[in-house]
Amino acid sequence: MATIPPRPLPPTPPSTDLLAPVLPSTFDENHLPSVLHQPDPMTPEAERQARRRTVRFLEEAGQRHLRLPRVAIATATVFFHRFYAKHCFQQHDRFEVAMACLLLAGKTEESPKKLDLVIRECWKLRRRAQQQQQQQRLSQGGESPNTASPSMASPTSAVHLDGSTQLDPKSEEYVRLKERVLLLERVILHTIGFELDISHPYKYLAECVQSLNVKRLLEYASPPPPKPDGSNVSRTSQNTQLFQDLFQYAMNFANDSMHTSLCLQFPSSQIAMACVYLSAKYCNIRPVGGRHWMELLEGITVEDLGCISVQILELVQPRRGAEGEAALKRVRRDLEEMGKESGGEKDGKRLKTG
Repeated sequence: MATIPPRPLPPTPPSTDLLAPVLPSTFDENHLPSVLHQPDPMTPEAERQARRRTVRFLEEAGQRHLRLPRVAIATATVFFHRFYAKHCFQQHDRFEVAMACLLLAGKTEESPKKLDLVIRECWKLRRRAQQQQQQQRLSQGGESPNTASPSMASPTSAVHLDGSTQLDPKSEEYVRLKERVLLLERVILHTIGFELDISHPYKYLAECVQSLNVKRLLEYASPPPPKPDGSNVSRTSQNTQLFQDLFQYAMNFANDSMHTSLCLQFPSSQIAMACVYLSAKYCNIRPVGGRHWMELLEGITVEDLGCISVQILELVQPRRGAEGEAALKRVRRDLEEMGKESGGEKDGKRLKTG
């Protein structure tokens, strides 16, 4: 996978707390705390994978178990990414941090959940995942079934599996988790500089799609097939379907972007524009009248559009197989061409797409 080039972070409002850590002024995955930690540093790829696996945990716990709204889960995800921009995975259990992020995000987005519920549901979800991993290892001739994988366990103690998915509120484990999550909630607040007003791509994405719809700036690259009765699809129906597809795919890409560290690298408005662009490429949609995408997407450079797009595509490509690989190549080629047309070659520079 391509290495993410260092780049400035979006500005973070200053904290009134002088003790609150702030995010580094540039993002470089080779200098993240987990990668630099001694004596057991992580590789940048392992650090990315740890983020992605935990974001999947956040989404499942938030949606299916805690019934949090999408914006609250997105806020918890941003808290998580920002936390590990200053702290390392080796010293803070990522699942305990995830619990604290969900607890804090629920309060922030006016969808609070009781601490007891957060601990019980997240613990249950994690325990089930541990048991599934143990069963897989046993079926492959692995180790004893009563010890959890080190990658799933707390950095301070081994987790023993007894087959139960319920956590006794009177147990030492529950008391430890409760104290730990409450402590981590305070640590997260200091780490993010008490900045709780999180901007997400969804709002900008909807505004961008709506603007393109009102101005009728997009069209299908090839006309849709006729109806079953042989008649052509009306222009109005085409436009309706076009913008429904564009919006839905863009929302999917915005959700995918949460699994990456893009929220540490770019403003949410630029991530939204890249999601709209990727959606159009997947839906075979183009600007009308031979116009270029950079004329339609204001406030983003070709280089930034390429960097965001490629990071998202490299995430989704494995599960899309040959289709995803072909789409990645098309987008790279399109971005290279836009870079040339925007004058990138005048300065002897090539577009950086990861």
